[in-house]
Amino acid sequence: MPTNTRIEILTSDNLLDDLKIDQPVTAEDLWARKLATLRSLVPIVAAGDGSSPVEIAEVGSWLGGTVINWAAAISEYNAGVGHIVCIDPWLPYEGGEGPAQIIDEEMNRLLESGEAFDLFKANIRRAGVQDMIEIYRAESDVALKQLVGRQFDLIFIDGNHAYRHVKSDIENALPLIRDGGIICGDDLEVLFAECNNVLAVKWAQMGAEYVFEPATRIWFHPGVTVAVAEIFVEVSRRGAAWAVKKLGDRWLPVEFG
Repeated sequence: MPTNTRIEILTSDNLLDDLKIDQPVTAEDLWARKLATLRSLVPIVAAGDGSSPVEIAEVGSWLGGTVINWAAAISEYNAGVGHIVCIDPWLPYEGGEGPAQIIDEEMNRLLESGEAFDLFKANIRRAGVQDMIEIYRAESDVALKQLVGRQFDLIFIDGNHAYRHVKSDIENALPLIRDGGIICGDDLEVLFAECNNVLAVKWAQMGAEYVFEPATRIWFHPGVTVAVAEIFVEVSRRGAAWAVKKLGDRWLPVEFG
């Protein structure tokens, strides 16, 4: 795959408009910044010359944007030698996590019709990266346990954002990270120390996915905030992306490139 490839993702006509948020930058700008931030983690775990493959797993693949980004990073930083496991059930949300869970109607429509999985497969084919990808179409709790015994350089957590799922995904991923490897994720808009702790825990326990914090006047994912804080002493964060690196029995912040 050529380096610096422009990532174009097939989507439904109105999905991107539905997902735009009120920010002084466009949704496309935020997306590009997120991809660049995540891509900067790959050279930290890559040999650089392709002498050993970069092994990546991601929980939550949606339409393929992040996996294509990982493939581009492997091409740029490790001579194209690497492998990516994609874990996603591509099934609709049922709203069972709690009354405050937000279910995007357009996203659910794509999942219910099977169009989301079809778009994912079409996108990785268009990007020419399908041979690098191993697909687990299953709930993450099942798929991550099936991977026990394998070791990954990097695992990206971006699946169901309800608290119990985020915590379970992180805990199931930890034993799969090799020493020196990275576990990272998305949608950590605020750290636990930056928000109202009582409200954050309450929302997380309710199963709330995305809420408005009056004190900070920001929308955030309480499940991500609380789960990350419970598991790690400190994490690195850039934008809403977070990451830690395994060094022996410790998990330490890692510098984004």
